[in-house]
Amino acid sequence: MAGKRVDLTQFHSYCDGVKNITLSVEDALYEQSRVIAAQRKTTVTGLVREYLQSLSNAEERRERAREEILKMIGTFDCTIGRMPAREERNARR
Repeated sequence: MAGKRVDLTQFHSYCDGVKNITLSVEDALYEQSRVIAAQRKTTVTGLVREYLQSLSNAEERRERAREEILKMIGTFDCTIGRMPAREERNARR
């Protein structure tokens, strides 16, 4: 390979924009995860990635829902008064 050069502009790394993490789990859990991954035609890394993505998506949905609820609360036309005492709430009329 004398005289050959690698064109670094054509070199792409899998790790660009990807963070590697180290995860410690019990042997049995790892083996079960490998079986599940194989059944789903993916890898243990793929399972972890999918779980973390779903966790992130759930947090985003929760935050959007919270913002929508706060917006709706702001549109209510009501006044805030004191909470009636238990005796008043339970008084027979």
